[in-house]
Amino acid sequence: MSRRKSRLDFRQVGRTRKESMLLVFSTVLYFIGVIFWLELTFHFVMYGSFGLSFLFPVLFSIPIGGFFGLLCNLTPSKPVNYWITCGLTVFCCVIFGANVVYHEVFQTYIGVFSTLVQGNATKALTFGPFLQRALVGIWENIFGIILIAIPIIFIFTVGRSLLSFRQRALPVQGLVAGGVVLAHVFMLLIVNFGGRDMYSPYDLYHHNSSLEEGIETLGVATSMRLDLRSLVFGSGTGLDNLDLPENNGWQNPTQASGGSKATSGASEPDLEQTPAETTEPATEPDIHDQYQFVDIDFDRLIAEAEAEGNGDLVTMHKYFQGISPTATNEYTGIYEGYNLIFITAEGFSPYAVDEDLTPTLYKLVNTGYVFNNFYTPLWFGSTSAGEYVNLVSQFPKDGGEVYVQETGRRGTDMYFSLGRLMERAGYNLWGFHNNDYSYYDRDKSHPNMGYENWIGTGSGYEPEKNSYGNDIWPQSDLHLIDTTFDTYAGEEPFHVYYMTVSGHMYYSFSGNSMSARNREAVKDLPLSETAQAYIACHIELDKALESLIQKLEESGLADRTLLVMSADHIPYDDEEMCDEIAAYQMKKAGQEVEDGFELDRAFDLYRNNLIIWTGSMEEGKNVVVDKPCYSLDILPTIANMLGIEYDSRILMGRDIFSDEPGLVIFNRGSFITDQYRFNNGTKEATPINGAVYSEDDVSNMRKAVRNKLAISRQIVDMNYYSYLH
Repeated sequence: MSRRKSRLDFRQVGRTRKESMLLVFSTVLYFIGVIFWLELTFHFVMYGSFGLSFLFPVLFSIPIGGFFGLLCNLTPSKPVNYWITCGLTVFCCVIFGANVVYHEVFQTYIGVFSTLVQGNATKALTFGPFLQRALVGIWENIFGIILIAIPIIFIFTVGRSLLSFRQRALPVQGLVAGGVVLAHVFMLLIVNFGGRDMYSPYDLYHHNSSLEEGIETLGVATSMRLDLRSLVFGSGTGLDNLDLPENNGWQNPTQASGGSKATSGASEPDLEQTPAETTEPATEPDIHDQYQFVDIDFDRLIAEAEAEGNGDLVTMHKYFQGISPTATNEYTGIYEGYNLIFITAEGFSPYAVDEDLTPTLYKLVNTGYVFNNFYTPLWFGSTSAGEYVNLVSQFPKDGGEVYVQETGRRGTDMYFSLGRLMERAGYNLWGFHNNDYSYYDRDKSHPNMGYENWIGTGSGYEPEKNSYGNDIWPQSDLHLIDTTFDTYAGEEPFHVYYMTVSGHMYYSFSGNSMSARNREAVKDLPLSETAQAYIACHIELDKALESLIQKLEESGLADRTLLVMSADHIPYDDEEMCDEIAAYQMKKAGQEVEDGFELDRAFDLYRNNLIIWTGSMEEGKNVVVDKPCYSLDILPTIANMLGIEYDSRILMGRDIFSDEPGLVIFNRGSFITDQYRFNNGTKEATPINGAVYSEDDVSNMRKAVRNKLAISRQIVDMNYYSYLH
């Protein structure tokens, strides 16, 4: 009897020990489960499927969850440990949920730590239209939000009784910490074992090269940890992993030959002695009349960077030294001395252009300079990033920092920005915006780019008000033009930059004053209210352009002013609306359209219009451009046409009228050339009009695109322009 009782007691003790061990590690297992659940739910909500790449979010949940579990049993107080667990649970769920909502509003993800430090997310999501869209986004993803919130529900209900919040013994804590380290080392080995191409797990982990790709490949938790790492320690540049060509065949002849002006890549000039009876000495052509570049002594800069041991700077110098500048062409200086008005139009797209409803836009898009393959890719940072590529011709960084803001905050040298180029050419500069002049820190960034006269609401611009004395939203672009034109009209030569706002989301007749103002004009269109409202608010932009051209003509400035307009981005918040209006316009043009028509999301969704107009151009003398081109090409194209000195090697865009092949690069590494489209998501190339190309062509272009993205994104971080002058 006693022996049996002893066996029963032993079995009971064994069972208790097992239960105790589970309780000791319960918070570790809990947080591993929480991170795994959140990654699983997030991928289901955002992508709808799970590929092989989901392996990384799953495996990375082990060291991350283990680390959080380590923090939950640190103190001798069980209530304190419980509330630490609750806080970490809420923190994790909020980060995952915030990225779902942020992506719904901005079509990109958010580097939570770096963005909160800058205040971008708070300012954006508390801004009326974005807040409204965020609330809609929450509702549209309510099922996914509820799934993400399940760990919060669990920990505040049954979690307190199911998990142990006792303080662990030091050896046990050491065991947990050791397990976390081993799991993390194991993950690093897996990451480092694979390839090192652009957006590979290695590239994403070590260089934080793309938040969008990082979240999809490595997971939200790991991407947020890398964002924090970058904020504290800085991120790897990735420049050490680039495959740069040693020499692409061009070198500045003035440096290569000790000051000779002989051209490179062209026939040598006749340097024979002139006949005796000729009194004028032979002259050699100036290389600057044949190529667009500035004299920069890269050999000296490379030597200095090597002496300092700055390998990244050496790579930057060597890259730009090896780039061939674009040649001058028949459009070089064609509008030399002209004034320049450059408009970044908020939310503009081809879907806003209608022959009857927006006749001025229709005329400007379809006459003069006609660009049939122009694109406005969606960059990270929405409007702010759109302005950056328009004004700087560089790629913005992916995630966290919004680059046009950073240029102002840091006082970055913007020597090759449009404003600084025009300033050095002797132009008088103004910048206007019909919204808060300091939004996105434009009060710092735009003066830093040369627009010292930066005028908006709060700095000299008087907005329209409603009957209650409050500013209407959005403001009228027509009012913007009419109240600012006289400021600069008598100050030639002038360069004016407008950032409009009439086309801003949210598109409805109840929440958009410009849509409501022009509602009568669109009420009979066979479109949804959202689509009608989108076109209606751009009728105000059309009126503004009509007024601007009329004022230029009446003041005698039209024949010596170049008007350029492009978008900051398409109406990315409602892709279905774009499908709807595109289908309507195609039917209106007599094309057959299938039910459920959708624009290609990788490329065609971002097709747009570029307007370049001047009153001096003969009517009917259209210049039709079929070359693929995009927003980064605007700055070098303008500089070339105005005859403004710039360095085509430094800018990532190319003069559209140059003999350079067409190239359009999208934010996730996809691109379009004259011959094919390459989708970096599917890794597939599709020929254009039956063009023939080789796998080597595609491979080499992928390397070139990777180089451009990596190099360009260091322009601000390294304050690179400061080394060049």
